[in-house]
Amino acid sequence: MKPFVPSSLIERYFEAISHIGRPSEQEKAVSNYICSVAKELNLKYHQDQMGNVIVWKPASPGREGEPAVILQAHLDMVTVCAPHTTHDFLREPLTLQVDEEGNLRAKDTTLGADDGYGCAYMLGCLTESFSHPPLECVFTVQEENGCYGAQALDTSLISARRMIGLDVMGQEIEHTCCVSCYCSNRMILTAHPRMEKREGLLVKARLTGIQPVRSVMIVHPERGNAIKLLTRLLRKLPRELYMIEMRGGEAENYNPVACETSFLMPRETAEAEVREALERELKQIDFEINEGKQELKLELEFSPQEREAVSWEETLRLLRMIDLLPSDTQEIHPKEDRMIAINNIGIVDWQGEAFTLTISDRGQNRGCLEGIERRVADLCELCGAVFRQEVRYAPWDYRPDSPLLLATAKLMKEYYGQEMVENICPGGLELCDFLPGLPGLDCVMFAPIGDECHSTMEWMNLASFNRVYGFLKELLGRI
Repeated sequence: MKPFVPSSLIERYFEAISHIGRPSEQEKAVSNYICSVAKELNLKYHQDQMGNVIVWKPASPGREGEPAVILQAHLDMVTVCAPHTTHDFLREPLTLQVDEEGNLRAKDTTLGADDGYGCAYMLGCLTESFSHPPLECVFTVQEENGCYGAQALDTSLISARRMIGLDVMGQEIEHTCCVSCYCSNRMILTAHPRMEKREGLLVKARLTGIQPVRSVMIVHPERGNAIKLLTRLLRKLPRELYMIEMRGGEAENYNPVACETSFLMPRETAEAEVREALERELKQIDFEINEGKQELKLELEFSPQEREAVSWEETLRLLRMIDLLPSDTQEIHPKEDRMIAINNIGIVDWQGEAFTLTISDRGQNRGCLEGIERRVADLCELCGAVFRQEVRYAPWDYRPDSPLLLATAKLMKEYYGQEMVENICPGGLELCDFLPGLPGLDCVMFAPIGDECHSTMEWMNLASFNRVYGFLKELLGRI
């Protein structure tokens, strides 16, 4: 690795925002920075209470009468650091480095190319002189924790009905254009099992070592989810157990990599038989998932105690519900190796009276999700739990006749010498929150080559970063 030395305008802007802390809900400083750039350039801007910023740039000479174009990206980033280190994202700048392949990385932390690349592109377009229609640059906040900035944005301030989204990292080739995205719902399952005092052998169990799995990947059903796997372990115990609590997962749309629980066993239970049963099943799981290379770890603690716990009957009802819930890939395209519908048990939270499971599904269209949601609701009813559903994001439907898409495809063929590859985003996109307030919005999205977003392995190819910016300016020059 060598230190990153910016050599272009957009590289300098990327470095500048990398020096500003920008976790979700704490984007005020970077929002103010965008405003300061707009002031220096004498451009009109609007900053709302949440920190969203819109900057207007007049058309280049001769193009004043043309319809405007929105450029859009989000200011916040996922802030994760390597397990062996600590990093204060609000006070310490990212340490940017370049690897041997010319990829930009951050030492021991996420890089924030999601969506730093888009912000840098927009700042570059605001700064440089080149041919373009009127530009409405929209910098949003709180994308990573739910697209709350886009939802709160006053779309009446926006006149354009053409939009180039700049938030689709994960591209393997440059001549790729995102043309639509999946829809998703959040499902919340709640139960209130009755607790009563019991005596016995208290067991605390914590399962870790599961490798993170992005939900866009095809994952074998019922595998690799810490909540599901810990449930499977508990069901292998040779005696009754009385659950006390269970916690696991970070977000409903992220595969849980750790889960812990505590429960009571009958007083006559020996520690050795519990340990033997759990570790034997863990070894089998480890082999099934990755031929023993998953490095699963089960930590166990034992102590005789009197605690509030639920009955075996209610414990079994909860374990069966988790066991039977659909998880991971639910439907695959019959001709292509891509997911059509997925369900993820993301969070379990039981620390007291309320037992809660938070789940998200996503699918190519609403019809893909109806079967999943019906099965989850039916299972809740059978297991005595309460089912609640919320919309996470609506779909962005594919428009093959989109003028902006056709113009992008034509230029990509010229620019790269290859036909444009159309891509469907399996995750939520902020532009879905723009669609209701901007009827008739015509959209495309593209990005430089990069991957491993939301992890400390995140990277972005610098040569591609600069080339795609050139493509963006060329596209603005033609549409």
